[in-house]
Amino acid sequence: MDTAADQTGQNDRAAERLLRRTILFANLAPAHIGNLAALSRTQTVRRGNAICCQGEPMPAVVALAYGSAMLALRRPDGGRRTLRFVAARECFGLATALHGRPCPVDVIALTDSLVISVPVPPLLRLLGMDPGFARDLLRELSDDYLALLEELQASVQKNAVQRLASYLGSLAEPNGTPHTWIARLPVSKTILADRLGITKETMSRLLRELMAQGAIEVARRDITILDRNLLASAGR
Repeated sequence: MDTAADQTGQNDRAAERLLRRTILFANLAPAHIGNLAALSRTQTVRRGNAICCQGEPMPAVVALAYGSAMLALRRPDGGRRTLRFVAARECFGLATALHGRPCPVDVIALTDSLVISVPVPPLLRLLGMDPGFARDLLRELSDDYLALLEELQASVQKNAVQRLASYLGSLAEPNGTPHTWIARLPVSKTILADRLGITKETMSRLLRELMAQGAIEVARRDITILDRNLLASAGR
């Protein structure tokens, strides 16, 4: 019995299941996703460790099978500025890898995470073979571009409370109680404050002000939105 071959087959099937979970690869034909899985590499990354470091080669698109991560730029003083968060089922590094450029940011795991690195050459071949995948990839690149524009717009045109209110609104889900919603913060308030370009102290003050206005209630990372219209109009 060829145990090495059996183990390889099991690993490939596990990689196929993980790739199928991601948004970009979810609609691939079985044969195509099987080929990608055989060429991809999976890696468990513990919370706080780097998935990819700024300046390192990035020869693969990275898919987050589970967990969460943040993309951050290094400051001259050695600190970092958080740019965005990556959730399970999302990819990052698409444009960078396709252009063969080094990673422009530090990618840090916010929780224990499982990542899948999909090399570029089979992706490029797949673009010519699967028009549906080409559309999905184009949509992914477009979403990244639009998200970047929205972030720049928010940093230029919105004040701190507007940025906070907008972010909470983007997380809102039905709470089970009529006319209320819940926003569950995916990260600590310290990291979120950095993402919004404010200090933790400023964020705490803004949350208290929104509570005093009757827009929200706060219980650790769970924020109940009592009045979405009031929240949306905050700071205007």
